[in-house]
Amino acid sequence: MAAAVLKSLFDKRERALAGAKFRAWWQGVDFDEEAALRAIEADLANPPGEDADDALFDPPPFDMPARLQALVTIWGEGRLRPGDATAEVLEPARMGIASDGVLAFLGAGLAAPLVNVAGAHPGKIDVFEWREESIAALQHGIRVAKLEDRVTVARVDLDAHIWTPATYDGLLSIDDFAYAGHPPHLAHQLFKCLKPGACAVVESYVGLPSPMLATAFASSFAEPQIRPHGDVLQYFKDIGFALESDDDLTAEFLDLARQGFKRLAEALSGSAGVEPAIARELAWEAEAWRVRLKLLSQRRLERRRFVLRRPAEQNAEPPTPAPAA
Repeated sequence: MAAAVLKSLFDKRERALAGAKFRAWWQGVDFDEEAALRAIEADLANPPGEDADDALFDPPPFDMPARLQALVTIWGEGRLRPGDATAEVLEPARMGIASDGVLAFLGAGLAAPLVNVAGAHPGKIDVFEWREESIAALQHGIRVAKLEDRVTVARVDLDAHIWTPATYDGLLSIDDFAYAGHPPHLAHQLFKCLKPGACAVVESYVGLPSPMLATAFASSFAEPQIRPHGDVLQYFKDIGFALESDDDLTAEFLDLARQGFKRLAEALSGSAGVEPAIARELAWEAEAWRVRLKLLSQRRLERRRFVLRRPAEQNAEPPTPAPAA
């Protein structure tokens, strides 16, 4: 018994020391091992509560860029677009992935959608993100949520990345088809990376070409590639996906967006105010969304969710898409 207690204390001490070294490295300061050990010994001798061990390994604060601070002010902590936790929790069940299956998640943006999906799916999750501006914040959110043991993050180019064949038991993609320059390539890769019989849930904007789209997406992280609803369906059909459902989420999405701007109004009316850099980002975002909301309310822009399945036949291979023009 005494040996087990000593081993437990040693493990805590070593873990805490490793955490202190990491924080010093992260903050760019010299590491004083003697001082760190004294502080750790004091913490172990006088534990402040049940969460003491966890607090020792909390990641250092993240310096969120003004652009991302503006977005979370509107859409909520851990979000860079409208989103609903209840819907996100349901995604693993929607695709029918087993609890030990491996899930691919494209376009999470920030951590909140991922955390909700991970709460409903206990298996491994590989995250693929194309926004250079948000990936560090996304990785920080994963550390805060203590998901590093089963969640990996990779930055990808939607028009060039090659996924490993037949790897995933389920796939979730949010907005990727609205920013991919060559969607047949992306559809081909998503089909290929799924195991036969596996399901993909793809959420995206669709709409007819309009000069207003440039303004509506002026604050985006990339040039929008909004395509008609029928064209997007054709990409999936041509590559071999079986369409299980095609849901119109426009009304729900409009409601979430309006809730976001109500949240923004409440934040701006508070006594704390916002920094000038964040205020500028909020102004640009608000103007872009003013036009986007108009297009959505007029149904010139829609929000759709496609539930797609790769055929179960083992020899079902996707045709190679035509090269980008």
